[in-house]
Amino acid sequence: MKSMDEKKKHIINKVTGILLDEMSRKNVSPELGQEIAAYILDQSKNIKEDKDINNFLKSLADKYSIFKPYYVNKTLEKHIEQTDAEKINSIKDQLSELANFKTK
Repeated sequence: MKSMDEKKKHIINKVTGILLDEMSRKNVSPELGQEIAAYILDQSKNIKEDKDINNFLKSLADKYSIFKPYYVNKTLEKHIEQTDAEKINSIKDQLSELANFKTK
């Protein structure tokens, strides 16, 4: 499991990479790029726990449309992980019930 600092660093690196890609494609002007970079640095200071990552990505996507696809993908990824975890727990519960049933 990644530490919070590792997660934060990963997210900052990812959104910075997106920004640089968009600037190299000329989809973002140098002035806007500078504004976005300052916003990323300023807002990333508020990331202390997992829910803050989602809030950071949402505010970034709401303010700058170039980040919307990444935010949507991260949201879907998180939903899939949660659904998978629920399914695994359900299967574990069923196996446990089955094991208890056979021992009776």
